[in-house]
Amino acid sequence: MLAGLCTGLMWASPGNETIPYHVAWAAFALLYGLGNWRQARAVTGLALYTVATGIVLVARAATGVLSWQETAEIPLMSVLMVLMVWHVRRRQVALAELTVMAERERKQARDTQRLTRLTSHEMRTPLTIARGYVELLLSKEQDPEQVHDLTVVEDELHRLTRVTERLVRVIRLQGGGEVQPVNLDEILRETAERWTPVADRTWVVEAHAGWYVGSAERLRACLDTLIENAVRYTEDGGTVRLIGAREADQVVVGVADSGSGLSDELVEVLNGPPDDDLQTPRDELSQTGLGLSLVRGLVSARGGRMMAGRSTEGGALMLMMVPAGTRTITPPDGPADRGAVAGGPRSAELLGVDTPM
Repeated sequence: MLAGLCTGLMWASPGNETIPYHVAWAAFALLYGLGNWRQARAVTGLALYTVATGIVLVARAATGVLSWQETAEIPLMSVLMVLMVWHVRRRQVALAELTVMAERERKQARDTQRLTRLTSHEMRTPLTIARGYVELLLSKEQDPEQVHDLTVVEDELHRLTRVTERLVRVIRLQGGGEVQPVNLDEILRETAERWTPVADRTWVVEAHAGWYVGSAERLRACLDTLIENAVRYTEDGGTVRLIGAREADQVVVGVADSGSGLSDELVEVLNGPPDDDLQTPRDELSQTGLGLSLVRGLVSARGGRMMAGRSTEGGALMLMMVPAGTRTITPPDGPADRGAVAGGPRSAELLGVDTPM
């Protein structure tokens, strides 16, 4: 409609064709960029307006109202609009592909989460039943040789349970996970409650991190990996401290313990540049190091880094430090919270830890 109106104004106003001519082209560019026109419709409209306005400009040049040089705008404006249509189409195609990829990743994350739950249930349930029967037999057995054999079986079942938990955690770490507003403080408290009956430790939670946009499933898996290391290097009655804090430009989540601590060599490796093949010094309590390597990789993928050092309890300190972001986060069931707090203190001062060794 606007193109027809502008064409009519060009025909009715000899010598004043420039304004309505360019107004129609500007309207075409604006509406095509905002709308989702089909390609056939856009090409048809472009061709019809080019022909209609071209006839007017050629007629004016033939009668001497305009110079023939003015007719050069006919192909020039057409080429300009064709380039604009081409770029907008590229953007629309890229956006459609991105939407499909995002939906595919969400589906993969749901499938991975479902697989994790099924794997956890199918593997842990038989192990729990087997351990229960072994404990029952141990409580009734009097023969020292049989007690020794059953104790070995019980230890192996405990070991298999830990391997199963580690395998499930690796699956959770490698999964995509749904990105959403996450209450870091609540996750830290829930994690401590979940580990309390598992290990006889003094569990301390210092949670002041607030809300963060990320994957709750991956965060829990990362925390479980760090906590498992802390439990392995502490004795019964030792302290494991879960940390959550926020600085001006980053969120800090980590685990500290009262164990034997980290060697200078291990701290240097952990604080070094990210490496897919993390080679850490081994001791009698060391495992494969796969979980820690995955945690470092996930933190690096979010633009953050890991920091290792000595805690105030005298043991190890492992921190995950990721950019906090500055946009406002609206919790699902609460008031909006800022994604970052300006003027926060340094991590070492805020957490009450020594500087990294």
